[in-house]
Amino acid sequence: MKKLYFIGNIIFFCLVVHFIGQSVSVYMGKKKMKISLMETERNIKELKERKNKLLEEKKNTNDKEKTEKYARNDLNLKREGESTYKIVE
Repeated sequence: MKKLYFIGNIIFFCLVVHFIGQSVSVYMGKKKMKISLMETERNIKELKERKNKLLEEKKNTNDKEKTEKYARNDLNLKREGESTYKIVE
C-alpha cells in the first residue's frame, strides 16, 4: 500500500511540474507575442506615414505648371521648337 501511495505521489508531482512548465511556456510565448505585436503596429504606423507622404507627392506632381517649372529650372529641359541660352561667366 505504501508503494502505491508513493507512486501516486510521484505521478502527481510530475503532473504538477509538467503543468507549471506549460504555464511558464505559455507566459513566455505571450510576452514574445506582445513584443511582436507592438513592433508590427509600429511598422504599420511607419508604412501609413510613408504612404501618405507618397500620395501627397503624387498629388503635387500632377500639377502641370509645377512639373514644367521643375523641368526648366532644375533639369534644363526645353519644349520642342524652343531655343535656350546659357550665360557662362
